[in-house]
Amino acid sequence: MGAGVVTRGTKISSAIGVLAAVAIVVLVNLLAARHYRRFDATTAQLYTLSPATLATLRELQQPIQIEILLSANDPLAGTVGSILAEYKGHAPRIEIHQVDPDRHPAEFVAIQQKYGILAGKTEDGRVVTDASVIVAAGDRHWFIATSDMVDLTEAAEGKSRSKIEQALTGAIRAVVGGERIKVCASSGHGESSLDDNGPQGLGELRDRLNKNNFEPVTVDSTRPDAREPFKDCRLLIVAGPSQPFSQGEADEIASRMRTGMSGLLLLNPMFDSNRKKQVETGLESVTKLFGIGLAADFVFETDDRYRLPRGVGEAFFPDAKPHPITDAMVNPGSSGLRVMIMRSRSLTALPDGPRPTELLVTSNEAYGMKDFFAWADKGGEPTRKEGDRKGPLTVAMASELLKPGASQDARGARVVVLGSPNVAYGLNWEQGQLRGNAIFMENAVSWLVSRQPILDIPTRVTPAASLRITEGMLGEIMRYVLVFMPGAALLLGVSVYLLRRSDKKDAKKKDKAKGARKIEP
Repeated sequence: MGAGVVTRGTKISSAIGVLAAVAIVVLVNLLAARHYRRFDATTAQLYTLSPATLATLRELQQPIQIEILLSANDPLAGTVGSILAEYKGHAPRIEIHQVDPDRHPAEFVAIQQKYGILAGKTEDGRVVTDASVIVAAGDRHWFIATSDMVDLTEAAEGKSRSKIEQALTGAIRAVVGGERIKVCASSGHGESSLDDNGPQGLGELRDRLNKNNFEPVTVDSTRPDAREPFKDCRLLIVAGPSQPFSQGEADEIASRMRTGMSGLLLLNPMFDSNRKKQVETGLESVTKLFGIGLAADFVFETDDRYRLPRGVGEAFFPDAKPHPITDAMVNPGSSGLRVMIMRSRSLTALPDGPRPTELLVTSNEAYGMKDFFAWADKGGEPTRKEGDRKGPLTVAMASELLKPGASQDARGARVVVLGSPNVAYGLNWEQGQLRGNAIFMENAVSWLVSRQPILDIPTRVTPAASLRITEGMLGEIMRYVLVFMPGAALLLGVSVYLLRRSDKKDAKKKDKAKGARKIEP
């Protein structure tokens, strides 16, 4: 049989090989579809989703429609699309639809009419809108503007901060959230206010509660017409009162807590108007209900490893104890997060009632000063006296009541008590070194109302894709382009010319020498 003849067996083997290759390709695609994996190689981990986002995506029970209204040449278009692909990989219920306002104007107009989007054109003819992304679920929708997704305040330094994941996850939570939980902040006793956007106000906390489908309201129980002021409150926040609560107010709060209302009580040391002694907050009966006592002292930390370098030890970093609220500080991957406490009283576990859990504890060298004004009037470095409480001292506790018999809730009321209100101040969200306070506060609210963690996704710092040239650098570039590079080329040309000329002279000399040898007899 000739070498070029193809046998029937060879044809069958070839066909089987082709079919096997096709089968392998199909199986590989099936495995890839069932086991979705993507890898994030960016230095800032721009496409790696945070635990808060993953928890949100796991709990999705309804379809989510996401409309991307970014032009193809928009710098954010590619990043937003890649991040949303990661979202869809974890939550197939998410439907993503991208509309380019420049290339598909008719489709864009339909979406514009549906959601009432405002649109205009730039000088170069590009369509711009007040919503770059729309997240919708049923009849609820949420607009995301470009400013919500990127922070360019540090662009002059060559940096930008990506807030895309924050914006997308916040929007998803907003449209899928059910009934808004009512969070009440007490007023009328000198407390920090939800309406105060300053560094010691609760404005930052209010904004985060609103974005996470809570309903923060201010309740003044001191008003003459206040009847059942805490009705329908799922959580009561008392942030740093300077005047005591009345017995009637305390009884009303305790009654509500027996039926399920939780509390976040930030009860700093309170002094009388004559500056002679500490006075009771009026809420001692409420904390006693949960097995927590309020000590009449003022905590000073003397261990240099815990206290701030400045001050006299009134500001310090207590140790966090294991609890769902403090997981971010206790776990090895906490990245150094710590809670800073300022001007605090200490707390005690009472022998009767529920057994509270310690959250934040000072060092052994700390102490609770009983007679604060004796030291304040005298001045100088504070020192521990006879009768002062010895460390370690607890400055934050959590406790929970048993579930009421007729209640449909899964648990009883919960309470978190701190000896200082500074963990709720707005500056905790504005200053990076106080991020531990912000995390503690958000986790406390989430635990108290048994909700998924409050959305707190850090911004991702990335180098801005820009070229910054100073006048000095521009001068150097001009010298290189106009002088050095042409000069170098000229010198190279002259060198090559001289080298070739030298080679030619040598060749002529050799030719003359050969001719002379041939002429000789």
